[in-house]
Amino acid sequence: MEEKSSLVKGLTLLTMFTLISGAMVGMAWAVLANVMLDRAGPAVGLSILIAAVLSLFIGLCYAELCAAMPRAGGEYIYVKRGLGKFPGFFAGWILILAYASMMPGECIILGKLIHGIDPTLSPALTGALIAVFFTAINLLGVKISGRVQFLFTLILFAGILIYVAAALPKLQLANFQPVFGRGMGGVFLMVPLSMLAFMGFDILPQAAEEVNAPIRKMVFLIPASIVFVAFFYFMVTVANAGLVPWESLAKSTDNIPIMEPVKIALGEKGVIIILAAGICGLLTTMNAFMLGGSRLLMAMAMDGEIPTALAYIHPRFRTPSVALIFLGIMGIVGSYFTKLIVLFDTAASAVLLCYVLVVVSLMMLRRKEPDLERPYRTWGYPVVPVLAIIAIVPAWLISLALLNTFAIGVYIGWMVLGGLYFVVFRRNA
Repeated sequence: MEEKSSLVKGLTLLTMFTLISGAMVGMAWAVLANVMLDRAGPAVGLSILIAAVLSLFIGLCYAELCAAMPRAGGEYIYVKRGLGKFPGFFAGWILILAYASMMPGECIILGKLIHGIDPTLSPALTGALIAVFFTAINLLGVKISGRVQFLFTLILFAGILIYVAAALPKLQLANFQPVFGRGMGGVFLMVPLSMLAFMGFDILPQAAEEVNAPIRKMVFLIPASIVFVAFFYFMVTVANAGLVPWESLAKSTDNIPIMEPVKIALGEKGVIIILAAGICGLLTTMNAFMLGGSRLLMAMAMDGEIPTALAYIHPRFRTPSVALIFLGIMGIVGSYFTKLIVLFDTAASAVLLCYVLVVVSLMMLRRKEPDLERPYRTWGYPVVPVLAIIAIVPAWLISLALLNTFAIGVYIGWMVLGGLYFVVFRRNA
């Protein structure tokens, strides 16, 4: 039985924008600078721009569905209505894996990063304390969570902007040569991987019910955030490749390879700026996915798809407290059992698979419910949804290829478990 939640509209357009953009930008721009250049050369910036355009196609599909069904639960709601009960359950089920994986994954990375700064601090304990902190912040209300997100996102992008601004006058054209050092094949190979860097716009569908703004304005946050983030990603890749010979950075084995060009642009003190920005990037990602994940759990529990206890909303703070505590526990436990980081690798594959289901649902709903009220309609239909699917499938296949054996086992095992759960408990409900 479906019912409407009683969440509070505590998010503004600005705080929602920071939730989306902060969810997209973690610390990959710093720790994977060598990998990106090694695979595509200085032309990796072109890969990012292509990936941004393809992500826009997906985001526009999300915008139409979000405008038509602005309910907590996002993808689960859309797929259930467009494709039916089991596909809807399946979409929600694989997203539970993605969201639940984010907590231990982010806690492990943050714990190790802070331990690297101060070796006296236990990485496991640090990760666990961070999980407790963000669980508490989110329990106290979406308004507080949004304000914390705004602060950390501001520091994140300010740090990147300072680095880029300092780097531009010091760029050396010779360092970019040859621009297509890995050929066009390298550029196109990086496109699906670059698309993973734009994951996070689906936070809006999960939290749309809590944004205090007209839905017509709200949905434009999705394309706006993709364009905004793409600009920063592109400029960072330009700075990285232009400050040092790009091939030397591509061969770097440092944990944070971006530090070499950072020191050229900002000096030794620049390291502090980038570390602060990177840590804030990880924190914004954790906070956003905790908010989105708890709303997904709540929506599925309200429909009886998973234990109804997860639908509990705190009478004072109006937050899905049991769902938030569940995600917090995942972060705490994951901080001590670091092998759980393989779950972090499965999150991207799970989200990409869900993207396909969402886009197909949009196309089915256009046929099944042509009169459905759509405050926003995807332009270029059906070209945009078709291009979205063409963009998603290669990215999904590459993300699967990057999983190790254990991660593949977890990925497949979770799907099988979900299928069995549905057959036993939900098929006749």
